[in-house]
Amino acid sequence: MGKRAKGKLSKRSHGELAEKKAYWKEQIQRLGRELFYVDTGAILECLNPKDELFNAFFDGVIGGQLVTSSYVIAETVRRLVKSKPNQFVGPGGIQQFELAVHFLHGWLEERDVSVLYVPEEVFGTARSKFKFKGSIGCDLTDVISYLIVVGLEQNRIVSPDGHFQSLGLIRLP
Repeated sequence: MGKRAKGKLSKRSHGELAEKKAYWKEQIQRLGRELFYVDTGAILECLNPKDELFNAFFDGVIGGQLVTSSYVIAETVRRLVKSKPNQFVGPGGIQQFELAVHFLHGWLEERDVSVLYVPEEVFGTARSKFKFKGSIGCDLTDVISYLIVVGLEQNRIVSPDGHFQSLGLIRLP
């Protein structure tokens, strides 16, 4: 068996690359190009009783599609359920588990947030890039969020987290 030349992709790598490109093309066609990708921190800020900035941003989004990932949703629910009393508060003063339920069945629907379920290839890329992004404060969900934003051909993210700027993204609001 001969060695593969350096820099050349294997047939499997070509197939994976084609699948990734097809996935992103399909998502862009489905969602459009006027997107606002929402990260965990932005959602949690909306549920922070002291926040005004992120609530005003979400209330003012007109003509753009809010998008997030199943990873962000899972991380948000975990953080709400395990939060300290009064750290995050929803309608009627609900907190923790009840607030997580409201987030899943109210907040996402009220804001018409589209949810992306990333394919295995995107997760694999995030796994391999994670070790290089940890030094700037990214967790795995952040790396997945970054890959989604880039895959959707965007350059902005709705997040309070400064490390996204280190990755070349514009933070909103």
